[in-house]
Amino acid sequence: MKTKTFSPETKQSIMQAQNNFCKRCLNPIHSIHHKLPNNAPNRAKYPLFLNSPMNGVGLCLNCHKNKAHKFKITTQEADVYENYLQELRDDVSF
Repeated sequence: MKTKTFSPETKQSIMQAQNNFCKRCLNPIHSIHHKLPNNAPNRAKYPLFLNSPMNGVGLCLNCHKNKAHKFKITTQEADVYENYLQELRDDVSF
């Protein structure tokens, strides 16, 4: 099964927020890295957070290969983000 990734709009948001520069070394962004891994258990537990801009960081190729681990977050942090996004979703009524 193919795993979901960031939407083109989310990728663009992250890149714009970082002015198209790697978060670590300021080279041009090559890819968007998930701070919390995009795997089946995390997709089930963090449906709103996992592919949100808050879980992404733009990195150059070298930093993505060698330094991505520096941007990992804990499940406790992910819990806070997921709860926040759920509250926002529940508060919005149209």
